[in-house]
Amino acid sequence: MRYLYTADDDNELFAYAPGRRDFFRAGDDRLWAHESHGWLIAAESGETLAHRTGDVYYSAVDGQRLYRLSAEASDSPALESAGEPSGESDPPRRAPQRVARPRR
Repeated sequence: MRYLYTADDDNELFAYAPGRRDFFRAGDDRLWAHESHGWLIAAESGETLAHRTGDVYYSAVDGQRLYRLSAEASDSPALESAGEPSGESDPPRRAPQRVARPRR
């Protein structure tokens, strides 16, 4: 399980990903975004939302820090609605960093 916390408040769970690519909003458990090659893409509109560098997602529009990615669950009431008991998490998995190259 992976968790996204807002940049303004690192303890506020915004979304979670039970698998590798799909993020669900913590508030209503609706599909929010897909991750593809480090980019967050809005599930409904297909709009590019953010790009990940390390464990931080930055806005695709203005480069502002938006979310922090974590494999650790904080003690948040939103985790109960996400079906994940607080305090339990999978060990962190790290994939090698990928470099985005322009299409030719």
